[in-house]
Amino acid sequence: MSSTVAASSRVVMKRFLSPKTVIARFAARRSMPAAIAWALVFGLYLASKAIGFVDSYPTLAARQKIAESFSNNIGIELLLGRAPQNASTGAYVAWNTLGVMVMIGGIWALLLACKYFRGEEDSGRWELLLAGQNSARGAALNNLAGLGASFLVFLAITSVLFTAIGKTKGLDFSLSSALFLALATTLGITMFLLIGALAAQLMPTRARAVFVATIVLGLSFILRIIGDITSFHWVLNITPLGWVENLKPLATSDPIWLVPIIINCLVLASLTIYLAGRRDLGAAFFKDQDSSLPRLKLLGSVFNFSLRLTRASNLAWLAALTAVSVLYGLMTKSAAQAFNQSAAARHLLSRLIHEGQLSIELTFLSLVLLLQMTVIMVYVANAVAATRREEADGLLDNFLVAPYSRLRWLFDRLILVILIVLLAGGLTFIGLWAGMALQHTAIAASILIKASLNALAPAVFTLGLGVLAYGFMPRLSVFLAYGVIGWSFLISLLSSGVHINHWILDSSLLNQIALAPAVNPNWKTDGILVMIAIILCLIGVLRFNQRDLQSE
Repeated sequence: MSSTVAASSRVVMKRFLSPKTVIARFAARRSMPAAIAWALVFGLYLASKAIGFVDSYPTLAARQKIAESFSNNIGIELLLGRAPQNASTGAYVAWNTLGVMVMIGGIWALLLACKYFRGEEDSGRWELLLAGQNSARGAALNNLAGLGASFLVFLAITSVLFTAIGKTKGLDFSLSSALFLALATTLGITMFLLIGALAAQLMPTRARAVFVATIVLGLSFILRIIGDITSFHWVLNITPLGWVENLKPLATSDPIWLVPIIINCLVLASLTIYLAGRRDLGAAFFKDQDSSLPRLKLLGSVFNFSLRLTRASNLAWLAALTAVSVLYGLMTKSAAQAFNQSAAARHLLSRLIHEGQLSIELTFLSLVLLLQMTVIMVYVANAVAATRREEADGLLDNFLVAPYSRLRWLFDRLILVILIVLLAGGLTFIGLWAGMALQHTAIAASILIKASLNALAPAVFTLGLGVLAYGFMPRLSVFLAYGVIGWSFLISLLSSGVHINHWILDSSLLNQIALAPAVNPNWKTDGILVMIAIILCLIGVLRFNQRDLQSE
């Protein structure tokens, strides 16, 4: 009997391998799925653009003609960079995809870095990791190593996919060219990962670190534009996106520009590790003030307080959306002229819009509004993420102990999001109309108003789906909100280059919307989407009112 008791009370000790690398393994395990997903998305994106280009321009003469039409076109070069001067298939595929992949991947990377450095510290989980056999600098090095492991997997997958795509008939990329394109994409994204990591050491909160890293990305994009569309081409030599563009994979492939990229990555990583060891936990190089005068404006209600918390980000979203709308309005006339010069280009544009519209201006504006509605959907998903973050971080508890109900708190947040969405639609119209008016592009304002309103339906549906998920599965709400956007946008991009089964096309939210102004808005479909969104919101809100609060 005593031996049985002794056996049952025996403590089993588990030996963990390499306790000093636990943070690296933790970061790699958590970030690996996203890295794999983005690698697959970029592989599909490259395949769509490459196959679509070959189908649209099957002969050398057709490619030479489109090269001449895109050459020195300011509108196109604003978005994609300086167009290649030759009619090489590889040169055009890289020009049409590399900059987009690095920009989108850079946004993901800087958000990822700010989350795993400053975000974990803000939430208090970093203290638990530092309680083990790790110093502050060792922990930062571990974090970079874990994220780096995910990026190595990203590089491996994109290398395989790009090589396979290059073997497609009509493309014939060499193995070295495909690998160089994968390397250029990965290193370009890695730079912004390290910019986000450094910003997390400099700024006291995750939100401010994201803001600073985003500003750096935006400045790099502006400098790249200056270098491409002005005589100051040397500017490309001093900006990260310019270094990536100078690599010219699948064209001339100039690997010398890997040197500043690699040096920049090493400097950023070294500064991140150094500053991590120089500061206290929770501190930053740019510190918050210990005291300040009380500012009591917008504290009288949940709605006002939500407006105060999000006013900076909301204004930034609206200002960026307006600026981009004005830019697209200015581009409309020159872009239409470029597409009018090539029947193959018109075919490619109408294939993306899924309509054979005679007016190139209206078809181009439909493409613009497709991009704008995607941006507005991203804002809605970001608002759902902010709402979830308040609950996960325990900030919601401060409201619920006061005389505020759960329903009032959530309804006020939803009303604010809807108001911003409506403002976004109005500013999109104003920006496009103003830009086209400056270029004397004759399109009626009523057509733009209808098209801008039509572009809001997907955002409202995304909000309904996000609130439903927030009510039933709060930890998955952000994933589902961004997931429906990513899937819809991916299907829209792929459908421009390859044939996709109509059942898969119908699963894309963007495919359900009539792409005005190339065609008249389908108000019946828009109304159905809005009604479904309202029902989903009500169900999600009622469920939220009944469930327990859930932390991270």
